[in-house]
Amino acid sequence: MMTERSFTQTVGGQRRRRTGGVMDSGSAASARRRAELVAQAARAHVAGVDLLRALDVLDDLEDADEIEQTPSDEIRIVDGQLAILGGVLRECLLDQGRDHRPDQVVEVSQALHEIHTVRFAIHDHVGHERLRRLDRLDRGLRRLRTVTDQDELLAMVCEVAADAGGFDRVMLSRVDEETWRPWRSHATTMGETERAFRDWIRDVPGIRLSHMLLESELVRRREPAIVLRADDDARVYGPMAQASGLTSYVVAPILSGERVIGLLHADNRDAEVVELDRDILWFFAIGFAQVFERAVLLARLREQRSQVMEAMRSVDAVLDDLATSAIDLTRRDEAAVVVSRNAPPVGIERPQALERVLTSREFEVLTLMATGATNERIAQRLVIATGTVKSHVKQILRKLRVENRAEAISQFLRLTIGARED
Repeated sequence: MMTERSFTQTVGGQRRRRTGGVMDSGSAASARRRAELVAQAARAHVAGVDLLRALDVLDDLEDADEIEQTPSDEIRIVDGQLAILGGVLRECLLDQGRDHRPDQVVEVSQALHEIHTVRFAIHDHVGHERLRRLDRLDRGLRRLRTVTDQDELLAMVCEVAADAGGFDRVMLSRVDEETWRPWRSHATTMGETERAFRDWIRDVPGIRLSHMLLESELVRRREPAIVLRADDDARVYGPMAQASGLTSYVVAPILSGERVIGLLHADNRDAEVVELDRDILWFFAIGFAQVFERAVLLARLREQRSQVMEAMRSVDAVLDDLATSAIDLTRRDEAAVVVSRNAPPVGIERPQALERVLTSREFEVLTLMATGATNERIAQRLVIATGTVKSHVKQILRKLRVENRAEAISQFLRLTIGARED
């Protein structure tokens, strides 16, 4: 697609990519093997077509022009061409209306054997290539699983996706309701085009997701997609393609439950993407979503744990202060007033929401309830009758509009700790 230090090589009609003059050894070996198979397939195809001509079979076929087409240099397409040619040869061999000489039967059988041999080798190569890519992907995801900080994950996701998926460029976008926001990118080699694209990402505003955009389709269907010709696809967002020099690319959604929260775009320099690239990016997006969700949940748990521990320390301080308050020779109801004045809830601010509905005594009772204290325990701490505690508890439940003590305690902790929007 670009850059100063990248160039292409044509091997068996397949464009290979190099970065900085060095090509991944696995990719280089795969490209050589692919080129060999394409060449073998072409020879088998030409031999099969020549044999059909010699047997005067092509003239009787409606799709003769398609069969005689020049073999493709794309390995999956040439495999399909061989499948069609093999089917015609097999029908020719089984046709009872044709009187073939023994030597012709041998030639057709040999041609079929060669076609099946090449097709088996193609399928074997494609399978091994997929396993190699998946193994590389797994190594990249293992690297992400060691990280538990969500900011660090977001900072490294594009680079890891490029390395694990075998891509030259990766872009991360956020999806917020009906808006698509290109956010971060990574390129294995920084050239003029990459720098211009990075500036475009920094300056581009949020893009409204319309029904015409490919990204809108991804958000709706929650599935990956492949674009083979960006200049001819009406769904492609033109400014992005122009800024990046895209020719073909793959894109996959990042899911949180059923909701799309982001997108990953990826492409290769000077090489068209294939279906395997789409699948690899999709598998990476699924793995990253799980790792990122875990990091977010861990962060929330750490924060909540810290707040709960702080609340418990404050409650403990209240209990200590109540337990160590001075005792005077007074009646029980007078002593309760003294305790109330001398032992305010230390460290727990009384939220306005509770201040409007609860009295000071009810707030003290609710504070002690939050520690798990029974009515008898609360009565001892506040030096009041158990029946009085029950009356306070009943009023607290009514005023907070809850059914039981557990719900009242939950509401108390939420309001005193301080609810925060995620």
